[in-house]
Amino acid sequence: MVRHVNAGKTLPHNAVAITFDDGLGSNYHLGYPILKELGLPATIFLATGFVDGTHPLWFQEVDRALRARGASTAELFAKLGQLKRLPDAEMRAEVAKLTADCAAAHPEVTLPMRWDQAREMKASGLIEFGGHTHSHPILARCTVEQQAEEIRQCCDRITAELGAAPTLFAYPNGGPTDFTADTQRLLAEHGFEASFTMMPARLVSGLTTQALPRYGNPTSMLEAEATVSGAFELLKQWRGGAA
Repeated sequence: MVRHVNAGKTLPHNAVAITFDDGLGSNYHLGYPILKELGLPATIFLATGFVDGTHPLWFQEVDRALRARGASTAELFAKLGQLKRLPDAEMRAEVAKLTADCAAAHPEVTLPMRWDQAREMKASGLIEFGGHTHSHPILARCTVEQQAEEIRQCCDRITAELGAAPTLFAYPNGGPTDFTADTQRLLAEHGFEASFTMMPARLVSGLTTQALPRYGNPTSMLEAEATVSGAFELLKQWRGGAA
């Protein structure tokens, strides 16, 4: 798909790219068998510190700590929203305070995949691996130097473990204010050909390859059908025309 966008070509009819973020073990245990059975390719964007076991995903840590205290889903989302707006160093300090006394176990579904599992999936020819930083910061909340280090570490770890440098990247959180022009420059300097956001839209020719859109994980079969059918895009066009 990236090659089509770069060349200004129209995508094949009903073309879909499947992606997963972070490097969760469930990608291997649950997703990979289905993809293999159906012969469907996919890209998994790895937060390499998470896969290394050295950097737990900070938002999972917040979830674990607040759930242990009996917080509601609404309270959790509110706290995550507050934390995402902070500079990265301040956010990390707040997360450390929140989780300092939490002894709750990590749910199995939140655990990372192992590198040997990633190598197995890569060897199948179905799964490609991209970058997703090392410790999963929101890059726009980092200094330029921190951004460069996050991107470099991520690239180096994937290259070392999987034998090839990644060429695709997904921005953590992926909103329009979660990356900067410096982020895009650094990614290009590290050899990334395209980067993906979480801004929902279809791929069309003329898009910048350092801010490609993606749809999030549907929460129901109805939402999935509406997404792939183009119903959401038609609704957006209708609203735009009515405005």
